[in-house]
Amino acid sequence: MKLESTLPNRAAFLYSAPVVDVVLLMLIFFLLGSNFILKSGISVEVPFSESSLPPIERSHIITLAPGENLRIYFNEDRVTLDELSEKLEENATTDKVHQVIIRADKSAAFGSVIEISNIVLRHGYDLVYATSSEEVN
Repeated sequence: MKLESTLPNRAAFLYSAPVVDVVLLMLIFFLLGSNFILKSGISVEVPFSESSLPPIERSHIITLAPGENLRIYFNEDRVTLDELSEKLEENATTDKVHQVIIRADKSAAFGSVIEISNIVLRHGYDLVYATSSEEVN
């Protein structure tokens, strides 16, 4: 005696639901994951260094852009030296971030980099200089 199933054959639907779930989860992961990477939007060519530090999770970024005039950006907002000092002072009391990364272009004046470094250190932040791990000729 041959037994037959009385259930309708819907196997394709049962196997496609997990695939759709996985695809949607991966899409959400990649869309949200890219927002948590902290990068400055100002393009600079940082100098080469053979030394390296472990990645820093949370920090403020100060960028010195190349050009005739000194252009300073604090977390992508253009500031002057006085405004930079004010912003660092404001954030020193309210934020839990106590690290600053300085991304200075190779052509930025060394005196300007040191001047900004002194302002950062004066406000009690830890200081890191962004460098490239690959030498560009």
